[in-house]
Amino acid sequence: MAAPPDVRPDLWAAMRSCRLWRAATDAAVADLARAATMRDVVRGEILATEGDLADAYAVIVAGKVRVFYMGADGKQITFEELGTSDSPAAVAALAGGRYPANIEAATAGTVAWLPRESLYALLETEPKVARDLISGLASKVVNFTSVVQTLALDVPSRLARYLFQRALTVGETTADGLRVDLGMTKGELATALGTVPETLSRAFARLKDEGTVDVQGRTVIIFDVGVLARMGSGYEEG
Repeated sequence: MAAPPDVRPDLWAAMRSCRLWRAATDAAVADLARAATMRDVVRGEILATEGDLADAYAVIVAGKVRVFYMGADGKQITFEELGTSDSPAAVAALAGGRYPANIEAATAGTVAWLPRESLYALLETEPKVARDLISGLASKVVNFTSVVQTLALDVPSRLARYLFQRALTVGETTADGLRVDLGMTKGELATALGTVPETLSRAFARLKDEGTVDVQGRTVIIFDVGVLARMGSGYEEG
């Protein structure tokens, strides 16, 4: 269905593609879109702060956002990065409490904010949406569990886990080994792994010295995927 005449086409496309209510009718999604407040954001802009009242949730219309926790020591831990049609803060809004983490614009873009009550109204008028909503929010819980498991490892093991997962998704077989693009700068990767660039550099050096990988800027050549798998699981043969 084309965007209703009173709804911006980019907002409609993002709202209609959001997996949290993919079973909803076009009319119901249009009502959600009409309740949205659009906001253009710049990279690095804080959209929500940990501890603020979670009275609204967002849908990303364009760009990417990062959900992260700021420790007392200033270190940041990235929980997830979200893109177009994803919905940051939906869990917190449904819980009716406060945002458990910070939300930052990872790129310039556009975000639509919706009042919490609009999600409850959708569930009342379209009860079949509940299944998609539960599935989507459960996936977030699984993702957060994976983050916690990663943070329980030391930094070299966190890095090995990340490289192993990247190898599975974007690894390219070459004559030299399995070529993997990091998908972000090393500074961003350090933040994502809950560490600092200096410590990450030492972790890369360890893997390189052990003959597991070679590092060429943002590209990593993996020589032994099995070593990464064992380190990333927290189990290494003694």
